[in-house]
Amino acid sequence: PLYVDAVVSNPPYSQAWNPADKEGDARYSSFGLAPKGKADYAFLLHDLFHLKGDGIMTIVLPHGVLFRGGEEGTIRKNLVEKNHIDAIIGLPANIFFGTGIPTIIMVLKQKRTNTDVLIVDASKGFAKVGKNNVLRACDIKKIVDVVTNRVSVDKFSRVVTRDEIRANDYNLN
Repeated sequence: PLYVDAVVSNPPYSQAWNPADKEGDARYSSFGLAPKGKADYAFLLHDLFHLKGDGIMTIVLPHGVLFRGGEEGTIRKNLVEKNHIDAIIGLPANIFFGTGIPTIIMVLKQKRTNTDVLIVDASKGFAKVGKNNVLRACDIKKIVDVVTNRVSVDKFSRVVTRDEIRANDYNLN
């Protein structure tokens, strides 16, 4: 397979897929299979599999991947326990054309030295432009500064320990 330094991905949200015959697939075998009705984690695991050891990836997904249970809960738990999730950035609703649902950017790495997760709530920093919400340069700068410096900012971002995530049953909402 092709291994890359970085992945930026915006797959179709909650697309149906067929997980049949994927149990032995190396992309999914150590994390679990995404449910038939929602391929969000199938896309994520495919991208993560192709990442080099020192690589980084970002993926835009529907907000539901942070808290939905079943197979997705199992995958999320495995991603946390195997220390792949670096940051989660909650975006404003109605920011993408064609859908008004809330979305997130998940930042993942193959290998990390820290075991916490930075959670950013950037859902309130935007400008209304027509029917959509738009991130302004100042909103983007605030997000980038917090993620780059990995800092907690009251009512905006928080570095969360793995123990706290475990205590919250791997709900990352």
